Amino acid sequence: MNAASPIDLHMHTTRSDGRLTPSELVRLVAAQGIGIAAITDHDSTEGLDEAFAEAARHPGLHLVPGIEISADHPLDQGDLHVLGYFLDYHDAAFQTQLRAFRDGRLDRAKLMVEKLGELGVPVEWERVKEIAADASVGRPHIAQAMVERGYIGNTREAFDGYLQDGGKAHISRPHLSLGESVKLIKSVGGVAVLAHPLYAKEYQELLPRLAGLGVAGMEVHYAEFNPVQRIGLARLADRHGLLPCGGSDYHALGLPGENLPGSAGPPAEVFHKLEDLAR
Repeated sequence: MNAASPIDLHMHTTRSDGRLTPSELVRLVAAQGIGIAAITDHDSTEGLDEAFAEAARHPGLHLVPGIEISADHPLDQGDLHVLGYFLDYHDAAFQTQLRAFRDGRLDRAKLMVEKLGELGVPVEWERVKEIAADASVGRPHIAQAMVERGYIGNTREAFDGYLQDGGKAHISRPHLSLGESVKLIKSVGGVAVLAHPLYAKEYQELLPRLAGLGVAGMEVHYAEFNPVQRIGLARLADRHGLLPCGGSDYHALGLPGENLPGSAGPPAEVFHKLEDLAR
């Protein structure tokens, strides 16, 4: 685990694929001594009102309204994840679009469960929905159902061969281009940042395109990236005019060595530059 950071701009709650409620996550963030935090659930801001109500009880914490949106990779068939910060998330048109995304995720998840059955590793759709609870059903919930049935040892293994892009049970999600995802974030006053670029295929060819599409930064100070990777990414961010952002990507999965909130994050000056762009 990396040295604690007072800023963490990438975390998830039960409103997407995390295991802590928004209130529980805010309390943990405050206990970790984090001064600036962003909740970035997948295609959802439904946990933010609860999170802000809890954050009001912790005056030393500055909470940023965020989101993580899946988009098409412009150079590949895979996905990219785009983080959005400082959102006017109550905007009605924005919420209508997010509901459409979540409906598409639900249909996709049903098809993946059906495909797993055809592959001889059946899981119950009702159980997957129970695991998701209040969240939009996604691949991590299917993975947990696979763990419960004993097919795999942990949720990460579900993506090896089955649920990852191109896997045997994978179904493509509803399509949104990278440019469209950035426009959606900007439509509600937000700032767009590319999440975990090392996980993106052809990332070195992708990065020169980002600023032209309105992307302000990319994750460099990301908990799963080692110091050598971060140094290389920081140089690339500087070369392409992108702010070096980051966070823990905390889900509270309870996996060995899981990075806690505050285990990674950008310097304060980077956060303030993001804030200025939003203004």
